[in-house]
Amino acid sequence: MHRRRRLRSFVLILPLLCLACGDSRPRFEVWREAHANHVAAYSAFLDAQRVGGVVPLEQLLRTGRHWRPCDAEEFAVPPRASWPNIVPTLRLLRELKRSGLLIQAEVASVYRQPALNRCEGGSKASRHLANAALDLDIESDAAGVQRLCEAWRKRGPALAWGFGFYRAGKIHLDTSGFRTWGTDHHRGTSLCVTPTKP
Repeated sequence: MHRRRRLRSFVLILPLLCLACGDSRPRFEVWREAHANHVAAYSAFLDAQRVGGVVPLEQLLRTGRHWRPCDAEEFAVPPRASWPNIVPTLRLLRELKRSGLLIQAEVASVYRQPALNRCEGGSKASRHLANAALDLDIESDAAGVQRLCEAWRKRGPALAWGFGFYRAGKIHLDTSGFRTWGTDHHRGTSLCVTPTKP
């Protein structure tokens, strides 16, 4: 009897213990409950635009990789006026997934408030401020990256595809202009650009 009670108590507090563990799902569920109306409204908007489910809400509402050291919220619903901005970028991501170019991809950062964007090292003109960009963690393999680059060269101009590379397996997608950049935020360090010989 006492054993059963102890087990029941442990099961009840397990989600709270997981708030400190690496899996963000328990933290998201706690946060979602506190922001249920806003999350539901945003989700309904995305469904109406036919991009609901392209990215799980737990990922789509993530603010940044460094939210904790930056003393920011881990999740946020963007301002309503910026909701349409993410739609073309989600369509791009869906196209890349369907074509097999981004099968293993997890969204790490979407909408950022200015203070978090500064702390994350984002530019003053970052498309994250406008809820128009996705930072993703992907399987880092040279052949896969080159296939993505080929798709960017071919389809990028028509899609206004912005494509950034950070450290290995960390990329940026937006649909705010055909361009690319690498680790120093310049075109020359992009993995999609052939280095020029000195």
